Parts: sequence; C-alpha cells; structure tokens
Amino acid sequence: MKSSLLLAATLVATSVLAGCYSPQPTDAELHGYQDLPKEDWYTLSDSSSEVKSLPAPLRTALARQRQEVSSELASSNGLSQETKKRIKDMNENCNAAFLTSADNILSNPTPDLNGQFESWDKRRVNDSLIYSQNLRALADEWSRFWLMERPGGTPYDTVNTSGRF
Repeated sequence: MKSSLLLAATLVATSVLAGCYSPQPTDAELHGYQDLPKEDWYTLSDSSSEVKSLPAPLRTALARQRQEVSSELASSNGLSQETKKRIKDMNENCNAAFLTSADNILSNPTPDLNGQFESWDKRRVNDSLIYSQNLRALADEWSRFWLMERPGGTPYDTVNTSGRF
C-alpha cells in the first residue's frame, strides 16, 4: 500500500516538475507558408488577393502563362514537359514575391522574435539540453545514494569507465 502511494506521488511530482511538451508553431505557420495557394498560381483569378499582392510584371507574366496553358490544353491532350517546368518556375517566383510582399510582411513583421528573441526551435533545443543535464544529474545522485560510485573494497586503484566522475 505504502509503495503504491509512494509510486503515485513520485509520478505526480515528476510530471509536475518535468512539465509536458506542448506543440509549438512550425516554420510554415510562423513564416506565412500556409497562406500560399494550394494549387498552381496560374489557376488563380486576377481578382484574388494573392495575385493582387504580386508586383505588376509578375501579374502580367502570370496572365500570359494562363493563356499559354489554356491554348496548349485546347490544342493537345496534356501539357508538355517544358510548360510544366515553366509553371514550376512561375510558382517559385510567385511564392517568393508573395512571401516578401508588403501585405505578408505587415501581417507578421517579426516572425522569429517569439519570446525573448528566440525561435521555437531554439527554445526546444534549449529545453532538451536542460532536461538532458537534469537526467544526468539525477543518475549521478542515484548512484551516490546507492553508493555505486565508490570502489568495491579493493586495496588497488580502480578506474571508473562509466563516463561519470
């Protein structure tokens, strides 16, 4: 009975002191990647907010690509590899322009400045290091408690090969 109460108290104390990991925002959520269109840029209309935030030359190139793709689809049964490559390049250019547009930047001017100038990844690494150090210290204290770090009664010097002091 006492041992089960002691075990339950130990588990509760461990969970309270160690805390629990709560999921933090990913880079996609921090940097606006979730605002990018899920389909190709040429499929969006000129009146969409994403296309309106692009610079004028890129909007013109996008309209030209829409016409080229529609004419190629009308004349044949699919897109050529060259057109697919141009669509991919246009998507990359539009994504870069959208992510650096004033609309997107003004929506979150400091994406990495969460907390005290730390990104979530840096905080996660720091927490992992602290937990690792605490667990090593706990293992050392445990071996001291059970007198495991002392030599086994031999008159000769012993070498500690466990990696601990």
